[in-house]
Amino acid sequence: MKTLSITIEDSLLKELDRSIEEVSGGGRSEVVREAIRDWLKKLSIRKKIAKEIEGYRKKPVKEDEFGPLIASQGLGEDD
Repeated sequence: MKTLSITIEDSLLKELDRSIEEVSGGGRSEVVREAIRDWLKKLSIRKKIAKEIEGYRKKPVKEDEFGPLIASQGLGEDD
């Protein structure tokens, strides 16, 4: 593992420490690692969504393209 040095506001650090005590977590380092993992997952999802949006911009859905799929599921316009 590598050591990471960050700057954080006093108020945020106090809130973090209080929360860690309440939850009895693995300490500051584990909280930061978890936050980074969550952020990376969200970033990955955003990239996938952006790629999908770009795909639909390049090749828009044709009118009634999903009609047969919807019909096969027994869904109508009223559903």
